[in-house]
Amino acid sequence: MTLYYELSVAAHIFFGVCALTLMIAAVLVLVSACVLHLRCRYLILSSALLFEVIFVLQGIADVSLKEIKNLSFPFFSDIIGNLPYAAVILLLVFSAAAEVLFLAYIIRVKKSMLTPGAIKESLDALPDGVCFYSSDGQPLLVNVQMNKISGELFGTEIMNAEGFRLNLQADKSGGKARIISSKPTLVIQTGDEKVWDFRHNILSVGSSKVQELVAFDVTEQYNLNKELVIRNKRLSGVNERLRRYSSEIEHVTAEKEILAAKIRVHDDVGRSLLAFRSYLAKPMSERDRNGLLFLWRYTISVMKKEAVTVAQSNDWELLLKAAEAVDVKIELRGELPEKGNIRAVITAAIHECLTNTVKHAKGNRLYLNIKSSDTSLTAEITNNGEQPKGEIKETGGLKNLRHTAESAGVAMTVESTPRFLLRLDFQKGDEI
Repeated sequence: MTLYYELSVAAHIFFGVCALTLMIAAVLVLVSACVLHLRCRYLILSSALLFEVIFVLQGIADVSLKEIKNLSFPFFSDIIGNLPYAAVILLLVFSAAAEVLFLAYIIRVKKSMLTPGAIKESLDALPDGVCFYSSDGQPLLVNVQMNKISGELFGTEIMNAEGFRLNLQADKSGGKARIISSKPTLVIQTGDEKVWDFRHNILSVGSSKVQELVAFDVTEQYNLNKELVIRNKRLSGVNERLRRYSSEIEHVTAEKEILAAKIRVHDDVGRSLLAFRSYLAKPMSERDRNGLLFLWRYTISVMKKEAVTVAQSNDWELLLKAAEAVDVKIELRGELPEKGNIRAVITAAIHECLTNTVKHAKGNRLYLNIKSSDTSLTAEITNNGEQPKGEIKETGGLKNLRHTAESAGVAMTVESTPRFLLRLDFQKGDEI
């Protein structure tokens, strides 16, 4: 087995260069372990590795000096020189492998550790501006965004952070920014239409105080708030229109109720007058005084608003009595709805047709034919009186009746030939 000192000078130089490279790497490993504050066992192992590499390098150097300059360093040169060269290679390979493992571990630790450089990179990546400075204004840490704001407004990066803050409050940007509000925080808008909310705080770090100045990008919130203000103004206008509409609805409803009362009084008084006319035309022996008195008492109570409940609950019975008082008989074919808008409209139509039968047609029979299905209901009203001499014009009572019917969603048709016919069509969905 060839010993190491038996190798050529060129081989000695090659091994020396390798050992020197490994020593530099071992120093780097030890320094990195100290900087990263690794555990003690890693510091001990990296120190032992460094000493091992230095020992091998020193032995290689002593052997080379003995061969080249005939200088003798018996301790290191005797140990390394008398080793088989393969053992020296193994020592160097072991050292290189250990250093590679250490360096890989150090790189992995650096990636997972929060270093000052990582903190600065993180702050620079923020969309908001951040600045930490001492009480005299000396910047300690300023990210890129805060320097960018300072450059845009004052043409330079932050040299004195407290001066930068005071210049912002005093609006010394030369028209490059517009102060939106100064309390409780300073909010400004820059020339690029961005809105920044500046907030100043004092932090306690140990026994010293650190000033903090943060600029939040609130452009989106500011624009949304402006849009909200515009929408609120629009809503105020809509609310005002709704208020006026509500007032008009109340007025129209009141007028509608007054009109309905007038129509009811008109019909009731008309029937009472017709009954009184019929009463006077009869012989004394055929006159029904009690029926006439009942009809007039009812009419007077309606005018005094005393018979509204009675009229709503017994409208058909009262209608039959009113017809009997004027010598008219009402014949019903079909089934009259018990309640609802349809019953009210049909009853109002019978009232009007009863008056017209006595006054114009000179008849004594009034026919009500009601046909119903799953989708509709039709009410037809005719009489046995004289045929109309021409087209019937809807004035007075008929006009009021059409208004009542159409307000309830009912289709009303009036025919003059070959006989008088009033038809009411109620579609599916109407209240019955």
